[in-house]
Amino acid sequence: MNRILYGGLLGLSTIVAAQEKKPNVLFICVDDLRPELGCYEGKKYIKTPNLDRLAAQGVSFSNHYCAVPTSGASRYALLTGMYPNDRKALSNEACYRFIAEKPEQATPETFIHQFRRNGYYTVGIGKISHSADGYVYGYNDPPSNKLELPHSWDEMLFNPGKWENGWNAFFAYANGTNRQSMKNQVKPYECGNVDDDGYPDGLTANLALDKLKELAAKDRPFFLGVGFFKPHLPFTAPRKYWDMYDEALLPLTPVPACPKT
Repeated sequence: MNRILYGGLLGLSTIVAAQEKKPNVLFICVDDLRPELGCYEGKKYIKTPNLDRLAAQGVSFSNHYCAVPTSGASRYALLTGMYPNDRKALSNEACYRFIAEKPEQATPETFIHQFRRNGYYTVGIGKISHSADGYVYGYNDPPSNKLELPHSWDEMLFNPGKWENGWNAFFAYANGTNRQSMKNQVKPYECGNVDDDGYPDGLTANLALDKLKELAAKDRPFFLGVGFFKPHLPFTAPRKYWDMYDEALLPLTPVPACPKT
């Protein structure tokens, strides 16, 4: 955020300088992540050193709410700044229904679109809206070339690896299978004997790092959105992360007592 100083020429020069150099933006989406992180009070049993370091350099919110308790609708509200006032806006398909097939309007389709209109080069990687790779197609359908946010991105990227497309990667297991290929007969968790890039989120991190270096070398402000799948079901991760915890020492989430009637 640019700070405006009031004080004659000093204030004017500060505003002009701020306008000449636009800050780059890295926007990270994490699916189904709740504030069960080390940087939150009382959650020190969770080992999240990198997120804790990021939180220490910025602002953490302890009283924040999502607009809708469903994934796609919540993302639609976040991306548009619009509180849902229609039943269609409560659906996972909200971005598809309200944005995907619409021509460009005077009002930007998302805040990312607004960045793009103001000179930013915008790149999306992974799950930013509802679809796993930014394109509209069904779980069992071949990938399409129809963007879920058609006017927001200069580039929409994803590396599905051996899972071949976004939805397969979203429900991926280490051996290359997924929920669709196994006809839903799958485990809700997996401790894979693989490195980070043995699962799709590792591939997304590598792709994002490469793209970040590329964008940083260009003389143009950029917006880079990076979407990670975990901790969304299935709970799959390399075994080294499971081995960091002793299950017997992890507290259970408290369940509120039902009110007496």
